[in-house]
Amino acid sequence: MISGTMSSTLKGPAGWLIAAAVFAVLPFMIGESYVFLTIDFMVMALFALSYNLLLGQAGMLSFGHAAYYGLGAYAVAILQNKYGVPTWLGLATAPAVAALGAWAIGWFSVRVTGMYFAMLTLAFGQLVFTVVLGWYSYTGGDDGLPVSLPDWLTSATHYYYFCLVVVAVCIALIRTITLSPFGAALRAIRDNRQRATYIGLNVRQFELRVFIVAGAFAGVAGGLRSPLQQMAFPSLLNWSQSADPVLMALAGGMHTFIGPIVGAALFVFTNFAVTSHFEYPLLVFGTLVVLIVLFLPGGIVGSVPRLRKPRQADVATPPGVAPGGAAERP
Repeated sequence: MISGTMSSTLKGPAGWLIAAAVFAVLPFMIGESYVFLTIDFMVMALFALSYNLLLGQAGMLSFGHAAYYGLGAYAVAILQNKYGVPTWLGLATAPAVAALGAWAIGWFSVRVTGMYFAMLTLAFGQLVFTVVLGWYSYTGGDDGLPVSLPDWLTSATHYYYFCLVVVAVCIALIRTITLSPFGAALRAIRDNRQRATYIGLNVRQFELRVFIVAGAFAGVAGGLRSPLQQMAFPSLLNWSQSADPVLMALAGGMHTFIGPIVGAALFVFTNFAVTSHFEYPLLVFGTLVVLIVLFLPGGIVGSVPRLRKPRQADVATPPGVAPGGAAERP
């Protein structure tokens, strides 16, 4: 009873408040390098959550989500380098630029479904990547573009709190979306597309809208990424970058809200622990995801209720009595 009450408390608003309190005091408890690592985790958690609006909520498997992540990063870099726009204003523009790119790509992509949709998003994503890679005069090509922070954000702690506020607001907005009638409509489309059409939902419009919203949140994550690494590189838009949120959502549990956050933590901290000892950290993480999919099909978070569910027959049934209540036959 006590463990059940504690579990329900941690799942509710109290759990989020505890998490906020922990993250608020964390910079005072860890070194600067771990502060940067935690910022990396927050950015990847937002990236994974934005993707899960597509995969977990709407059942839309996209292989080109990194395009909007990279567009957000380059929005900050290009506005600063070419037009002298302050970094903070570039960060505010990043989701709009990413949403515009998502609208252009989504308008074509949502006209097909299933694997055709996945391949089309991959093709468009690589198209954007190729344009950024080859446009040296504007994007810097494979050299990328530098990004500098204003004086009030140069401190690791200051940028940590800035990212914490931005990511917390985005998480709250994504949570609101998932609990709204719009989120319920997306789940209906995910569960049965044909039935959703029969009850009057404009499936294509709903898919395009969530595609744009997910792209905008990915743009916020990308906008936070470029000042963190002080550069915007074309690799942020590459297809390999699109694999990260897919793996994080699968590992954490794509049908749960905090699953992608747990998957991001596993990805970032495993990568950090393995990088110094192994040349291919993504191979290690990929192996972990395969094991999780095989033995925890619902992901880490999604499998917790199944693992914790008590076996009523084994617990409550006395020896010699069958689970139905009748005596066992000799």
